[in-house]
Amino acid sequence: MRKKLTLGLIALSFVLMAIVGTVAYFTIGFSSEDNIARAADFDVEAVNKEGKVIGDAEFDLDEDLVPGMEKKEVYAFDVNKNNTSVPVEYQVNLELKGKLFPSNDNSPVNLTLEQMKDGAWEQIELENTFRPTQDTEQFRVMVDWPHGENDIDFQGKKGKINLEVVATQVDEEEEEGPPYFTGELVFKATPHGATRVTEGKEINFYTNEDGYKVIEIAVGEGDGEFEEKVGNVTVREYEDGGITWFQVYTDHEYYASETQMWRVRDSYLDFSEEGKVKFPKLNGPHLTVESDALYDWFTE
Repeated sequence: MRKKLTLGLIALSFVLMAIVGTVAYFTIGFSSEDNIARAADFDVEAVNKEGKVIGDAEFDLDEDLVPGMEKKEVYAFDVNKNNTSVPVEYQVNLELKGKLFPSNDNSPVNLTLEQMKDGAWEQIELENTFRPTQDTEQFRVMVDWPHGENDIDFQGKKGKINLEVVATQVDEEEEEGPPYFTGELVFKATPHGATRVTEGKEINFYTNEDGYKVIEIAVGEGDGEFEEKVGNVTVREYEDGGITWFQVYTDHEYYASETQMWRVRDSYLDFSEEGKVKFPKLNGPHLTVESDALYDWFTE
């Protein structure tokens, strides 16, 4: 008969912190009298499902924790930006203590954090910082206990879970471009040809009057191998035979000219690496452009 394992008494504490650094983000001075200078609002709070600021002993652990249990939600909370008018970033931490959660990370009980993104829950890394994209960000804590060889060692063990939500004022993000500049720019035009690499080149992209995408990359007058062997790069979208293609032109590669037709089907475009757009051909040739702005233009 399998023994039923219980968590025992769990001490839970929650801390909501709003931290503003010592750097003076605002300096306001007036020469006339009786003027009022008002500091920006900083009003971030973390609340539970009932809209109350998070407090002690709110995890849903009324059921026993047992080996082989299915993953379940034990706590859900929102972080509200409220009337905060300054840029802010969040950090969510789970601190685990006690014999149930030894310092060697050998506990069989898994606690994970998930965030609601685009209508679906996604697991996120604890202690990473991120900037909110909306006024209210939703989170939940999940727990599971997969079967393991040392399950019996944790029978009746107790633990403590501290949930910490930190909101910190940060500097305003500078928006990229225009003009936009690439990160790494890679072009391999033939299966057995050389791979040319450069970076930091100005890139322009737009939709032409016919509704097709056009990408123009100016490499400048540098003396590097890419500048000398490849030159400026243009990518044009068009249709042929009921298929949408992206054709790649360069200044110096003869196999990317009109007569040689270096092109890639739209269905082959590769966005698997965030921030990079790859135009791959069979057997290795590809044009890869590292640019957050271009990536977002294609994927959003």
